[in-house]
Amino acid sequence: MDAREGVAFLTGSEGRVAVLRRLAETPCRPCELRERTEASRTAIHRALTGFEERGWVRKDDNRYALTAAGRHVHEQYEELAAAVETGDRFSEFLTTFPRADDLPFPFDGEVRVATPTEPQAPRTFFHDRLPADADRFRGFTPVLTQRLVESLEPTVEAGTEVELVYDESYARQALQSYPETMELAMRTDSVAVHVVPASIEAGLALVDSEVFLKAYGSRGDLRACLHSTDERLHGWASDWFEQVRSGSRSLERFAPETPYCSGG
Repeated sequence: MDAREGVAFLTGSEGRVAVLRRLAETPCRPCELRERTEASRTAIHRALTGFEERGWVRKDDNRYALTAAGRHVHEQYEELAAAVETGDRFSEFLTTFPRADDLPFPFDGEVRVATPTEPQAPRTFFHDRLPADADRFRGFTPVLTQRLVESLEPTVEAGTEVELVYDESYARQALQSYPETMELAMRTDSVAVHVVPASIEAGLALVDSEVFLKAYGSRGDLRACLHSTDERLHGWASDWFEQVRSGSRSLERFAPETPYCSGG
């Protein structure tokens, strides 16, 4: 018997997996397995016979118990099942996020993806989870929205340390469309806005220990948003923020090149 045949045997029936999991908890008689799983008498017999042939279980006084090999198979199966579940949970986000291959995957977190019936779901997800009393906020985004700009003012007034990166197109649009908010940002000591020449391809928000990653479509629509408190992902995101910020100049230096109406 080769490994693939053993894997196929175990995964070929939910009842076999249920029997393996139950035996990992405690040795059982076949009648006890019937009581504690939803498997039929025939399915339990086939599972135990197959497990015994492969050396995964041993029979002692009509009780079946996992051998060392059986415990190893159980542990590895649970790891694989968890990996598949994680892959499925994040698959749509990873498909749309442009730096997916660089992420320290796997990680823990929640994802919301836009659907035809709920196109605004990722945006609502992001704003609903933004902490209202954060000490520090760092981030960037390739798309300027009124709701995002309007959320800056109460954040500044709350005393949050804010550090943002805009590309030149984004900064120019923000200065022209929201001059009063940009004036507030430039005259507030706790706010630093950096302007970079290269376009920004995805969204990032680091809010204290929390991470938000945002993936956009070709028309600037928010396709997916990830929220996580995973430490490894936070470290990766912090490094990415520093990379994007490098070579920037301040909004104060960029603003004189952009005609806009001052709110003061």
